[in-house]
Parts: sequence; C-alpha cells; structure tokens
Amino acid sequence: MTRLPRLLPVLAALPLLAACEEVRTVAVPQPAPVFPAPQAAPAPEPTPAPARLESPAQVTTAPLSDDGDTTAAAAPRPPAGAITATSPQEVVSAPEVVLAALLPGTPPSAVFQNGDGCYLFSIERTEPLSGYPVRDENGVPLCENDDGTVGPRPAS
Repeated sequence: MTRLPRLLPVLAALPLLAACEEVRTVAVPQPAPVFPAPQAAPAPEPTPAPARLESPAQVTTAPLSDDGDTTAAAAPRPPAGAITATSPQEVVSAPEVVLAALLPGTPPSAVFQNGDGCYLFSIERTEPLSGYPVRDENGVPLCENDDGTVGPRPAS
C-alpha cells in the first residue's frame, strides 16, 4: 500500500484547518498572593529536673485463696445443642477414625474426649468445656468403647 491513501484523511482536513481563525489570547497580570508573616513558635517551657529516686517501700505478698473471686465475670452459657463435657479429658492426639470424621480444615486440637468416652469438638474454649459430638458418616457419635476400639457405641 502506498503512502498516498493513508495520507488522504489528513489532506482532507487541511482546508478545515485553514478556515479556522486564530484566536488571540491576552495574559492578564494577577497580583501576587499575600500571606501573613510566619509567627515565631513559642519557646518550650523548661521541665523541672527529675526528683531523686527513692528506695521502694516494702511489698508484702499473700498466697491466693481458693475461695474464688465472686466479682469475676461468669463464663457465658454454652449455645443450645452443645454438649457440656463432664470430667473432660483433653486428647493430645485423636484416633484416625475421629480425625477422618472431622470437617476439612478442623484442627485436631479442637477435639477432646468427654467423661463418658465420646469425642467432641469445640470451636472455642469455655469453662466448663463444651462441644459438639464427632459423628461418623451415619450420624452416630464416635466414642471409645469398652474394648478400646473407637467407633459408634454398640447397642446394649
């Protein structure tokens, strides 16, 4: 392709540009803005010299009592549907059957064993411990049976 067809649109615009009248602009001088003179910052007041350190007074200690503080805030009640663990045993490592039944992403540290041998998981640490039963694919809670196996409790 030659250059002439590419230049035709530009050549067609030249008469339009020639017909345009030049507009003269005039710069109007503006006065310079006047800002107030900067104020001198006040000098900081001198600080008094620090007092001499004195030896601390004797501190006495007393053992903590076991009667408990009655002004402490009570723990919130577990939500409806949660099982409160009676004499819970925190499990360091849950059996594979229990870990396989957990939802993906649930940390193994969320599992603990209830006093009756059933495994629970908790989304928060409460006092007393409370949680929801770890269930197998049939929806039956997983517990440690009398023979040491972990699975659904056999019907008695």
